[in-house]
Amino acid sequence: MTIQIEPKRSAVLVMHTQNDIATAEGKFAYSGIYKQVEKHHTWEKINAFLDASREAGLLVIYIRVALRPGHPELSEKSYPIHAGGREVGAWTEGTWGAEIVDELKPKENDMVIINYSPNSFLYTNLDQILRAKGIQHLFLTGTATNFVVEDTARYGAQIGYDIIVVEDCCTSFTDEMHVFSIENILPQFGAVLQSGDVIEQLKN
Repeated sequence: MTIQIEPKRSAVLVMHTQNDIATAEGKFAYSGIYKQVEKHHTWEKINAFLDASREAGLLVIYIRVALRPGHPELSEKSYPIHAGGREVGAWTEGTWGAEIVDELKPKENDMVIINYSPNSFLYTNLDQILRAKGIQHLFLTGTATNFVVEDTARYGAQIGYDIIVVEDCCTSFTDEMHVFSIENILPQFGAVLQSGDVIEQLKN
């Protein structure tokens, strides 16, 4: 699929690429995401995509989940993935686990937005920033495909953004979870493209 990229009206979201979520030493390592990142060389692909995006003038925004000690932002009735995170103290602000992985540290002109749920728009000023900058097209990357990527795609499409999921710059707990979302859910909310194809268009 070919799309017309307007760099000044486009942004890349890099979502939840954090130590607790996506490293072998992280408190959420049991999810298996770090194994998928290694298997598919996800960080290398995201880095190449971000380099090309920055060069072309796209805004890069990192979405980082970070909660206060004890996770007061989460209801006691939170769904299981949040409850599991609370039990192990994952994503706690001020800890190594809440930091973005070393391989993907933000650059000088990138932005970082803190969020509290799988929806990058919920309880954040992401929408306000995008609209203030005239952004219409969102390229989605990060972890996990069937959680933050899918939730953000759904909501972003519903409030009027053009959604482009960069398939090989996303990953999930297992190949099966990633593929199901990529093939069955995400195409209903926007385009699903490979990073190499987008990079070629950015160069033209």
